[in-house]
Amino acid sequence: MITNFEKFGFTPELLRGIVKMGYCDPSPVQEVAIGPMLEKQDLLVQAPTGTGKTAAFGLPILENVNPADRQIQAVILCPTRELAVQTTGVLKQMATYKQGIRVLALYGGEPIQRQIMALKRCPQIIVATPGRMMDHMRRRTTRLSGVNCIVLDEADQMLDMGFREDIHTILQCVPTERQTVLFSATLSDEIKTIAAQYQQDTKQICIQPNTASAKKVEQFYCEVRGNAKFSALLQLLQKKQFDLSLVFVATKVMAGDLASQLTEAGYPAEAIHGDLRQKQRDQVMRRYRDGKVNILVATDVAARGIDVGGIDAVVNYDIPGDAESYVHRIGRTGRADRTGVAYTFIYPRERGKLHGIISNTKASIAPVVLDAKSALPEFSMLQKQYQNESRNKRRNTGKPWNKSRSSHRPAFKA
Repeated sequence: MITNFEKFGFTPELLRGIVKMGYCDPSPVQEVAIGPMLEKQDLLVQAPTGTGKTAAFGLPILENVNPADRQIQAVILCPTRELAVQTTGVLKQMATYKQGIRVLALYGGEPIQRQIMALKRCPQIIVATPGRMMDHMRRRTTRLSGVNCIVLDEADQMLDMGFREDIHTILQCVPTERQTVLFSATLSDEIKTIAAQYQQDTKQICIQPNTASAKKVEQFYCEVRGNAKFSALLQLLQKKQFDLSLVFVATKVMAGDLASQLTEAGYPAEAIHGDLRQKQRDQVMRRYRDGKVNILVATDVAARGIDVGGIDAVVNYDIPGDAESYVHRIGRTGRADRTGVAYTFIYPRERGKLHGIISNTKASIAPVVLDAKSALPEFSMLQKQYQNESRNKRRNTGKPWNKSRSSHRPAFKA
């Protein structure tokens, strides 16, 4: 197999790994970012999710790392455990034929002693969530004096999730003579401030959504009235028969309730939200990846870092609050060489929100009509039955019922 990654001058061992992974032509972000990264230049990259960012920074890091130097040389910060694990897996695959390179993921929800033992085996590359990285720094189990490259992947999401202070602390604790690279789907003023504070001679790269993943995602909206939204969703699922779909809602309670309603209607679904413990979250994601359930209902925060191949549809059951959230949501489909589709449900009063999203993203979102009443003949009876059960449970517990509610404390958020 011939790969066009040869032009970057990678070592034969790394090229073998690239070929093994099936990479042939660099994606737009890889095309423009790999060269400057190999030259150890500071980068500020705006690129949508699903555009090949991991290889864009991962390949240069693997090329520049010295396998004979048994100390941490590169740190990659990710917003979530899932993204950290996935990034680690990709780097290990790409480094299959490069002897002596160790890549280690550090994240919350796993016994820290196990990670401390792994750190003693001298990995050269650390992929970490900011919170768990800070844990190790406080315990002095990581030595960062040899770091010559630090990458902030999905920097905007890390800021949104409250890792602001951790990011500043980590950037201040690594050597000043280093390469600093920021990848972000959006470039807020705060991202630009971080770049100005911690980067030098920055090269800024912008990959527009219409030239990247959004081009591969057909986008539609459906206007619904009253309580017809759930019926419209059932009709959509019945009509399209998606292999793997991701449904976004506004609240944790809504995530649990909608997943329960879908399951009762014959569409097995799982919910993922902030109240799940890490073990529960892992179980849900494993069932989703394995295809045991093909519908995942999620909130924006809980879905961050989720990167599951083969998602062919995103449904905005609740319209996102802004254009940035919309871009992040639909970026879960249409990845790599696949196409995808995104549907957004709106009430008449939400037309202004939709117009704002279209204006800010320059997206083409076409209207589609779903006859909610024809979704399922027994829908009205099913909905009434579910509402009665929910009402009875609320009377008994004194609080809104959520089938996925857990009595355990929330998971440690790394």
